[in-house]
Amino acid sequence: MSHFADILLPIPLERQFTYAVPEGMSDQLQIGIRVAVPFGKSKLYTGLVMRLHEVPPTAYQPKEIDRVLDLEPLVTAIQLQHWSWIANYYMCTLGEVFRTALPSVFLLESETRVLSVPGLAYSALELDDDEFLILEALEKQPVLTVDDILE
Repeated sequence: MSHFADILLPIPLERQFTYAVPEGMSDQLQIGIRVAVPFGKSKLYTGLVMRLHEVPPTAYQPKEIDRVLDLEPLVTAIQLQHWSWIANYYMCTLGEVFRTALPSVFLLESETRVLSVPGLAYSALELDDDEFLILEALEKQPVLTVDDILE
């Protein structure tokens, strides 16, 4: 059985987009959890799960969710209701409210740059394998994009 999720993107469009949920990921998803999703030909955005369902879109072939970014929902149902009210009251899109309501550090995009912090002390024992590899890459190249890290 196929599972799908309606994802809110932090862009000024009036609609949400339906993405396919990869096998094994459906138990990790909840409403309000951030996910990384492809958008367009080569962009990657942080989206917010708004609805989980089993109805495929009819107008397009859905892309798959790339990865889950949270263990627990970042945004509650009450906050989502408030965001809807804000969008309606101020005549803007829910995506614009999403982009404004969350700190930019929570909104990773393909163009987001990652920098190392000079003088930051860390222990290799505190890092998982991915974090260690990213720090190692930052020693060789001072600025990386999210796309560089994902490759």
